[in-house]
Amino acid sequence: MCKDARVGAHWDDRPSGSEGVNYAPMDEVLQAVAERVAELLLERLAASSSSASPWLDFDAALVYLGFSRDRLYKLTAARAIPFRKKRDGQGLLFHRGELDRWLEREYPATGCAG
Repeated sequence: MCKDARVGAHWDDRPSGSEGVNYAPMDEVLQAVAERVAELLLERLAASSSSASPWLDFDAALVYLGFSRDRLYKLTAARAIPFRKKRDGQGLLFHRGELDRWLEREYPATGCAG
């Protein structure tokens, strides 16, 4: 069995022979990206927790349930999950409480949960 030479290496370890390479710009870009991702996550968390409406559109229901787009489409097509159609027929709405009850029915607690 071959052991990976990088196991146990520190993230900041530089390859040998790279003494003349300036990694500062790459490190700065990575730091900026990490900070932006953190900002976006905080914004999304704040928006979802402060949302007064119990109604979710399709994309919000995907995030709330943690399902793939394909899985949620199949469940709605089979009418296996509670949803409503918008008045104009374009788009679906899901109620958080109904989804919670549906999840409890479809995925009963096992083991030490619940």
